[in-house]
Amino acid sequence: MDSVGRTVQALILSATVLGVGLLFEIQPLVPAAVFDTVSVGWVLFVLDSVLTFVRPVPSYYLGLVLSVLGLSSSLTESAHWAFIQEGQLVPSTIFVAGSVIQVLIVVLVSYRTLAAVRRRGVTFGCL
Repeated sequence: MDSVGRTVQALILSATVLGVGLLFEIQPLVPAAVFDTVSVGWVLFVLDSVLTFVRPVPSYYLGLVLSVLGLSSSLTESAHWAFIQEGQLVPSTIFVAGSVIQVLIVVLVSYRTLAAVRRRGVTFGCL
């Protein structure tokens, strides 16, 4: 496994651990249906964490999909930005750290994929 792959693996594991704090933090704040949805996402990250040790490459792509879904749902939610504006330290830290981890997963998996394609000699008109 290369260094980018190890970094992606560590980021997926970090997102899973951070998810425990997220679940603990949001449980009293959100309706049961929202909590259940977030819990399903966390369980998928747990499965992805296990998959990183068994089948790393498919795990990276699952992490990419989960990160894009997570970012698209969390960055568009104004209540999440309100935590930062109100100065709530723990929810703000979880939100910012989780978003940074997910952005890094997207960037590194994309980079790793593009590098693998270039090594195979495939060229794109604009790249």
